Amino acid sequence: MDKDILYREAHLFSHSVTWLVVICITFCSVYFALPPLFSIESDMAPTQLVVVASSVFLAVGFIFPVLLLTIKLRIQVRNDGLYVKVTPFQLLFKKISLAGLQNCEPYVPTEREKNKLGLKYAISKKAYSLGGKRGLRLEFKDGRVVLLESKRPEKIIQAINAASKTNQ
Repeated sequence: MDKDILYREAHLFSHSVTWLVVICITFCSVYFALPPLFSIESDMAPTQLVVVASSVFLAVGFIFPVLLLTIKLRIQVRNDGLYVKVTPFQLLFKKISLAGLQNCEPYVPTEREKNKLGLKYAISKKAYSLGGKRGLRLEFKDGRVVLLESKRPEKIIQAINAASKTNQ
């Protein structure tokens, strides 16, 4: 299967504002949840509700960073198409056929244009992105437009052109 892969790329989640919020939640969970849990054996023992709430808050504070560290956007250009997968949310690669591809160009939003590689567009399935600012714009003959985050869009375009030539 690796013989068919012309190009591959992977991106980790790097949206700085989200990381800042998650790190704040982690520190708050440690700061506020650990003291009640350590005072269980003391004279001022917390109620069972406080212990459960502190434990949940502490768990959430550690689950968020681990989840963000596991999120990865994987892109593969193969002879038969473009494959995209966002782990851990997708188990299998989603194939984007290059049969009706009309235009393929690098995408960098201008100052006046809103960044369409943002998380809002990725969640609404108009883009495959983890919040980056640079990528690739694929236009198809049927009017579909697919935006794809990439740090090296030129290499993906070369691989797509190579895959299109082998399929003709």
